[in-house]
Amino acid sequence: MKIPPVGLGTWKAKPNEVREAVTAAIACGYTHVDCAAAYANEWEVGEALAACASRRDELFVTSKLWNDRRRPKDVREALETTLKDLQLEYVDLYLIHWPVCWRRGTVLQPDAEASIRECWLELERCVRDGLVKHIGVSNFNETQLAALLDDDGITIKPACNQIETHPLWSNDALVKYTQSRGVTVTAYSPLAQGGELFEHPTLKRIAEKHGVTPAQVVLRWNVQRGVVVIPKSTSPARIASNADLFSFELSDEDVEDMKVLDVGKSCASAPWSEFAPVASRNRWLRPLGRTLSW
Repeated sequence: MKIPPVGLGTWKAKPNEVREAVTAAIACGYTHVDCAAAYANEWEVGEALAACASRRDELFVTSKLWNDRRRPKDVREALETTLKDLQLEYVDLYLIHWPVCWRRGTVLQPDAEASIRECWLELERCVRDGLVKHIGVSNFNETQLAALLDDDGITIKPACNQIETHPLWSNDALVKYTQSRGVTVTAYSPLAQGGELFEHPTLKRIAEKHGVTPAQVVLRWNVQRGVVVIPKSTSPARIASNADLFSFELSDEDVEDMKVLDVGKSCASAPWSEFAPVASRNRWLRPLGRTLSW
């Protein structure tokens, strides 16, 4: 899979802003847009994509299958809805958003009759039918990813694992394992939502050394690891800046110095996440959420 190393993220983009953000990104050279049905804004992204339909072959569009769409019929229906909203005949990459199976129309309510494997087999059929070019996963750990990669009954291996990784939580073991299996890593929340990170003295010093912004240093750090980044922004100036990552290179010393930033802090709030930084919190939050949502 050939995927542009920098894309525009659309998570938490406000209504009536994401259309302009996608338009601005494509105008300044972006060819990669990351979407998801759960973001509830794909129809607006679709309006921006429709305006440059003649350039479709140049674009790489990713979307994701939400957690309550794991049965084969629901998988295809969800993908077809995404295609309708995005005004596309196919998406370039379609990901299982989280390694969980919920009952249709619920949150945190397990579906005992659904499985990741059956979901994946239906995604393979969607590839063969031309609805999507590549399929992958998101938020899968080593064991969950290996279950698909090592399954002899699966003919199309995951092309991508989209995970959280940034200097505050390098998630280094999972990044290295995923890449060692020939699977592309894409980093969501690659800027760790900014804020306090950008004020760290080490990061500011490195940014000043290279004449760039702290955000550019953070993104370049992942790019040099061979990780695709999809920073979200609705500011045309920041969108352009976030893609300007190839006029400088972090030295080995810079990378070593940035290790001080890794404090194991996750920016993901999902109570169903089992990743280490939020696992202890979610052990009590998940059953509470399941009870409340029921």
